[in-house]
Amino acid sequence: MNQTRNMMRCAACSSQFQYGPHSYRGTHLSRYQVTVCESCYKANWDGWAPHLEDAITAKLRESGLPLPSRNAAGLLPRD
Repeated sequence: MNQTRNMMRCAACSSQFQYGPHSYRGTHLSRYQVTVCESCYKANWDGWAPHLEDAITAKLRESGLPLPSRNAAGLLPRD
């Protein structure tokens, strides 16, 4: 039996996490075209913390996609 793990790096905090098969410890965010670890996804439910914004929006800038509107708290929305 093959015990190889598919590991990814979180687009927000840069930690590594397992992402398939049989264990998906992250979430892909279509709006930002990034995948983040469970911890970052859960901790930023109300919007991306300011210290993570640059990392999260880097892919948008690279792709020429617009930044989403900020929420009522002044944060970029998580999803």
